[in-house]
Amino acid sequence: MSRLATRPLRTGRSTTNGSSPDGGAPERHRPPLGRRGTTRNVPVIALGVLLVVGCALGFSSAWLRAGGREQVLVVSTDLAAGQVLTSADLRSVQLSTGNGLSPIPASAASSVIGQPVAMPLASGSLLTESDLGPSGLPPSGQAVVGLALKPGQYPPGLTAGARVLVVVSGNSGSSGSSTSGSAVADAPIEATAVSADPAPVNSSDSVVVSVQLAEGNAAAVAAAGSTGNVSLVIVSSGSGS
Repeated sequence: MSRLATRPLRTGRSTTNGSSPDGGAPERHRPPLGRRGTTRNVPVIALGVLLVVGCALGFSSAWLRAGGREQVLVVSTDLAAGQVLTSADLRSVQLSTGNGLSPIPASAASSVIGQPVAMPLASGSLLTESDLGPSGLPPSGQAVVGLALKPGQYPPGLTAGARVLVVVSGNSGSSGSSTSGSAVADAPIEATAVSADPAPVNSSDSVVVSVQLAEGNAAAVAAAGSTGNVSLVIVSSGSGS
């Protein structure tokens, strides 16, 4: 009875020389797959995401600063130095503010109305803080007259920048008849209130109003104001002067 030949079982382990038991090519060592390798990459991925988001936010912020637009004030008519601003002299436009300019926002229009311009401004000029302020002289052909007024000679709430009519009652001459060079025009005189301040405490007057008007009417209005024969009426800012 012959014996059956037996063959050694393969264990899958390499021999001491790195070859497989059957003499084939040596097997490569493969690390087991698992969560360990993926976990090591999470901080790197998170850092990359943060860098991308940060760059995107920085770019968006720079773009908004460079291309941001807002409503600002521009001059709608030609203005002479010393002319008092009214609402009719201004309009708003949308402008990019990232160009080094310092325009006055349209929302601040109420704060500039009634202020004089320090220099001549052409229609369409951008209005800035440096354009505002006293010029020392009224515009050419204009004059500023101060009027001390009692209650009833001016409307309550009169403020700088208001368009007014100077209404003269009677004659400016102290003797009851007009004198040469001081005759008052029959029609009310258009003017703009430059300032309105409380009168001194020891005065019988209530307010002192400075008005800017045509130079040819200045002497007559000043004479009428000195005798108390003048009153002011507020009119629409759309009226021409």
